[in-house]
Amino acid sequence: MLRALVSILALAAVASIAEGRQNEPGLTNQTCQAMAARPALPLHTEGRFIVDSANRRFKLNSVAWYGAESTDFVVGGLQLEPLEAIAHRIRCLGFNSVRLPWSNELYESNPVVLDHALLANPSLQGKRALDIFDRVVDALTAEGILVILDNHNSDAEWCCGDDGNDLWYNDDYPEASWIADWKGMVARYRGNPQVIGADLRNEPRISATWGGNPATDWHAAAQRGGNAVTSVNPNLLLIVEGVNYALDLTGAVSLPIHFRASNRLVYSAHDYPFDHNGLASASDLENSLNQQWGYLVTPGQPYTAPVWLGEFGNCHTASTCITDVPSSPSGGFWFASLREYLAKYDIDWSWWALNGTETTGNGRTFGAEESYGLLNPYWNAPAIPNEINPLPTLNVLGALQTIASPSQGPGISGARPYAAMSLPLPGSTIVSGTSLTLAADANVGLASSDKISSVTFALNGKQVATLGSPPYIYVLPNVASGAYQVSVTATTASGAQQTSDVVPVQAIDYSAAPSQYKGAIGVNFVSYAVTPMAPSEMAGVVPQTNWNQAIPNSGALDGLLDNAGKATTAQISWSAPNTYFTAIPDQPGNDRLMKGYLDNSNSVPNTVTVSELPPKYSNYDVIVYFDGGNESGTGGAARVSNYRLTTVVNGTTIQGCAGQGREGSTITGLDSAGVDFSGTFIQASGARAGNYVKFVNCSGDNFALTPVHGGSTDNQVRAPVNAVQILAH
Repeated sequence: MLRALVSILALAAVASIAEGRQNEPGLTNQTCQAMAARPALPLHTEGRFIVDSANRRFKLNSVAWYGAESTDFVVGGLQLEPLEAIAHRIRCLGFNSVRLPWSNELYESNPVVLDHALLANPSLQGKRALDIFDRVVDALTAEGILVILDNHNSDAEWCCGDDGNDLWYNDDYPEASWIADWKGMVARYRGNPQVIGADLRNEPRISATWGGNPATDWHAAAQRGGNAVTSVNPNLLLIVEGVNYALDLTGAVSLPIHFRASNRLVYSAHDYPFDHNGLASASDLENSLNQQWGYLVTPGQPYTAPVWLGEFGNCHTASTCITDVPSSPSGGFWFASLREYLAKYDIDWSWWALNGTETTGNGRTFGAEESYGLLNPYWNAPAIPNEINPLPTLNVLGALQTIASPSQGPGISGARPYAAMSLPLPGSTIVSGTSLTLAADANVGLASSDKISSVTFALNGKQVATLGSPPYIYVLPNVASGAYQVSVTATTASGAQQTSDVVPVQAIDYSAAPSQYKGAIGVNFVSYAVTPMAPSEMAGVVPQTNWNQAIPNSGALDGLLDNAGKATTAQISWSAPNTYFTAIPDQPGNDRLMKGYLDNSNSVPNTVTVSELPPKYSNYDVIVYFDGGNESGTGGAARVSNYRLTTVVNGTTIQGCAGQGREGSTITGLDSAGVDFSGTFIQASGARAGNYVKFVNCSGDNFALTPVHGGSTDNQVRAPVNAVQILAH
């Protein structure tokens, strides 16, 4: 059961907020402070530690943001979120650095990036890959985030295996090109001191050796490459990965790396659950890692150097991805054991990956959910295992918070805790008078003697609940109509505090909607097994005729008819892995409207994009109908779905409806188990059961609808779309 913990104080606070003290000045400026002190640059190494120019330990707790190394030639997520919003989110989630992959093909060919990868960033459309890469670096460093350039592959592609990118060179990109490209990339960012490192090559593998044959000797090549890099910028950290997919640094004990520039070397290892053939205990993992690379942090040895675990990752789709029993197929036991190891030895690290969705590549689907991603498929909040039941609340972000703060090294003092909202989703819209679930990640380091003593939720800066122990979940009852900003503050026993970024939420009084609309455009998604609606059929929450019939699972229609049968300028395009149908009768009217639906898969969402709305629709509501075929007698499950609506205004501003601004508008609805549409429309909101959601007071001549699953009581998660209705005020 979710914690209610309702008090008179909380109810009074909600009431006072609803009376008008909303969006109080200065709230945003007081939140999302830096999670740790920024270093004095440049960085260098002393023994086993990375330190700043004041010789204070600086621990890299990083995240990889991939995509630019692939055939998209651009980081992922820019089709869904503004670049600056993603950069801000990285900082607010507690990361101090980003590993940014690039390919030699990107640098040398520098193509124009295709528009579909930049839909939420129209100002970047038409620009070349390196220009956008520059903008990404600028956005990250403007947030105080450090950047590590990662030469991920030669050919633009999804890594790995025997793919022609297993060495630092290939026939198309010989070593001379690898070195020249590195020198060019380093020169490009030489004036930005927050670009602090060069990860010389991702995962040398297959035939790569540490010493031996000059054609495969990564040790010697790394020294040549690193010396070339510091000839252009002597301040960069030089990061050298091991061989055998960066798993093996055993050669460094007898053949360490030596660069001309001193105090620059950082070794890098990678580790995943599939790199271990079952783990009987955490000590098994510790012994294995110490043999492969952990020995390098032993102080006072000829080979001593910092080690950065440059890649590790696991799924986020279930709690067993994060913690589990030994030999778990999900890798949860590996993840828990690895965190113990990283905390014990205080190892620097980088999670793979930030991405909420996949980019294009071999075996990849653009826009599909990235199951190893830190973010959700909207790119606007941490991914949690299951929104239909957020207990236990430990997610990937919360797990990483426990290993973020340094505990060893020069200049280390007490660190702040980490705090972030995991629910509600930014831009959430609920029906006024209903409840709102607040959930937070709040942690200190595993090695810290300090503890979280309290977690306080606030609306518009006003405290509504304080919890003393996890899970940090609070159900706020009977939320009055209005705009809210939700945040959480974590306090430790020593008195250290951290406040999260704010999450905007709207509570809408739907009874204030217009009693009549000036016009309507409706689109019905029709499965192959459903008869298309005739023009005369009346259907919908707001009844209308002349529904436009979208029959294939992917396609486009222009000149959409309005409810009077008149062609408009409006256009719609849609994409889904499949279309399917419910068990309700195939008969005229609402039954046909609700029978067929766009059917996403567990990983690939549906998308619906509307453009060129006529001037009559300068202000409008959008109704999204859903019923996912989980009817009685078929073993159907309860499914939570999130429907996010965003618009692009004046070519630059991303916003949703009802003034949600940069976050767009997201409505969560529950498709109940064993229930089919029976002729009565029920509005869903805030995980309440229903068969439609309604976005109000939308503006702009376009919008994108992204339905993404939130959770289910089985393993077949869905976010169906049966129809879309646009209603002009």
